[in-house]
Amino acid sequence: MRTLNNKQKKMIDAWFTANWQGAGSINSCDDMPMELLERIEQVNDHETIYQNIDRYINDLAVKNVHVNPTPAWLR
Repeated sequence: MRTLNNKQKKMIDAWFTANWQGAGSINSCDDMPMELLERIEQVNDHETIYQNIDRYINDLAVKNVHVNPTPAWLR
């Protein structure tokens, strides 16, 4: 399977909610702890997992930018 499953998305959602500080505060899976990335991989590893995680994080950021539009570096 080459998509993120619900368990992986819940793990990303929890991390994103705990770390989101506004536009520009989270850019990609490079911002995630390595331990979390490894757990996500163990659930369902595939060749495009990092791109899929980045895309999902981007989608979450776009949805949440209206909640807290001020970039973290401006606060």
